[in-house]
Amino acid sequence: MQATFFLGSCTPRGFSTFASELAEECGAVDYIKGGSGCGKSTFLRRIADEAAARGLEVWRFLCSSDPQSLDAVVLPSLGRGWVDATAPHVLEPTLCAGREGYVDFGAFYDRAGIARVEPELRRRKRENAAQYPLVTACLAAADRLLDPARAMWEEPRCRRDLEELAGCLALTALRPSGRQGRVRRRFLSAVTPEGLSFCTETAAAVCGRVYVLEDSYGLAPALLQRVLEQALQLGQTCLVCYTPLQPDGAPAHLLVPGAGAAFVASSPDFPYAGERCCTLELDGTLPPAARDTLHFARDTAGTLLRKAAEHVREAKRIHDELEALCRPYVDFAAADALTERTLHELFPA
Repeated sequence: MQATFFLGSCTPRGFSTFASELAEECGAVDYIKGGSGCGKSTFLRRIADEAAARGLEVWRFLCSSDPQSLDAVVLPSLGRGWVDATAPHVLEPTLCAGREGYVDFGAFYDRAGIARVEPELRRRKRENAAQYPLVTACLAAADRLLDPARAMWEEPRCRRDLEELAGCLALTALRPSGRQGRVRRRFLSAVTPEGLSFCTETAAAVCGRVYVLEDSYGLAPALLQRVLEQALQLGQTCLVCYTPLQPDGAPAHLLVPGAGAAFVASSPDFPYAGERCCTLELDGTLPPAARDTLHFARDTAGTLLRKAAEHVREAKRIHDELEALCRPYVDFAAADALTERTLHELFPA
């Protein structure tokens, strides 16, 4: 089984990441260190591709700043994981040996050579960093615009509808596991240089049955929070996927592999186009007058999300220039040799 998520995303509060939680999911995790253009993502991709070719389950975590690159790879059946531990996912092992360790791609730089372009590198890094406060401002404004829709769930009638619908979904789709309920946090969507990206195929790949919540106004998280609570009471391990607008709020999507059920919100900005077993229209729970009032807020929030993606795209363009400056001073043969040694260790036969 192949599954794809985002490990982190730009949000109204800056960059948010769940990278530190991967160590809890793996028997062993390696933290990859190294700057721009030194081969970290290529290393991760080679491991993922080789494991997939051998029929192993692979969890790929895309980089929201460049979805063609990887931030992490987890091989559940081997109990192994690798994560890019450089900024913005700044991570360190809690122990210096055993189940956690380093992979040092910084060793492959020609430091004397790269020093010759250091002033230009610093200039490009400043230009790249200057885009992200603009991203944050756009996302924060979009988030505030959707607050009135979220507040609708606090009205007594809507709250009753919410409880009844959550109970119905849980009764239909969930079952007891006999274990302790657990939460694993992810992003299924992110604001990227390619636009507003959604890992559409993941829900069906991980769970099989997909219940789609058609949701134009950001109502799904309040519903899914209640479904999550019931799933945890039933002892299920839940993959809780957040929206880039509220990375520490209620779930935007909920995947319960042990029950074979996923609950995925589909919105105009992040539409779900994958397989489904059922569709629920959440918009209809709002009174028509409320929908008319919220329509402008929804459309304006979408415009702000796309403006944020434009700034992320500009940041990537600058970062690509920065990587091009670094590549002539990287020993890629040594990086390839490290990759081959790692693959031989993982798959000796």
